[in-house]
Amino acid sequence: MIENRYQYKDLLVRHIDPYANAKYQIILDFLKRKKSLKILNAGCGSGDFSFLLARAGHKVLGIDPAPEYIDLAKKLMPKEFTTSCSFQRGSIEDFPLGERFDCVIAHDVLEHIKDDQEAANKLANLVRPEGSLILTVPAMQSLFGFHDNELGHFRRYSRDQLKKLINKTNLIKIEKIRYFGFTLIPVCVLFSKILRKPYPINSATAGKTFRGRVLNLLLKIDKFLPMPFGTSLILFGRRR
Repeated sequence: MIENRYQYKDLLVRHIDPYANAKYQIILDFLKRKKSLKILNAGCGSGDFSFLLARAGHKVLGIDPAPEYIDLAKKLMPKEFTTSCSFQRGSIEDFPLGERFDCVIAHDVLEHIKDDQEAANKLANLVRPEGSLILTVPAMQSLFGFHDNELGHFRRYSRDQLKKLINKTNLIKIEKIRYFGFTLIPVCVLFSKILRKPYPINSATAGKTFRGRVLNLLLKIDKFLPMPFGTSLILFGRRR
């Protein structure tokens, strides 16, 4: 049974969402010099990012506490990734500590967890020494609105809050932390705070239309000109 239909619909369009894919590309660029990593994608959803990581040559385990998302990921998985990509039901909190990964990724996950410090500690412990921890979270609590409520978010983060959260694990050295989505703050305010309706993510925003091309141009500007604020935070850390 699908408990959160808004979240389920959000996952179904992730593969054509320019904003999600722009964040994915920033992470893929960070990993491009690393070959054949063993990656844990925590909170994998429908598996779209796991497939991109597998296509880049990595071995990926995707976990998610929602059985319907795991079923969807398995259904959508291209045959070419059946040996390099796998999915299993599970939460960060319950995942066994015996296994270590070269890289642990949690893309827009911590905001869904009430005790985010416990989750951050667990994620850090799953990274092998000198391995990478990569996080994305929604930023700026002042933007909290319709979208956050519908997705079941507990919070949005500031740079200092996210840094404090990771530093308190005592295991991760933060290498880089940046805002992303500065150019989309007006869009976030309009849809989530004023109109209180879902973002218009569909084929018209996927890049082949004028609106899509404009959106992709704004995201490219964001990627190469980091700003002091944004709708998301992206953190890259290394296990001590």
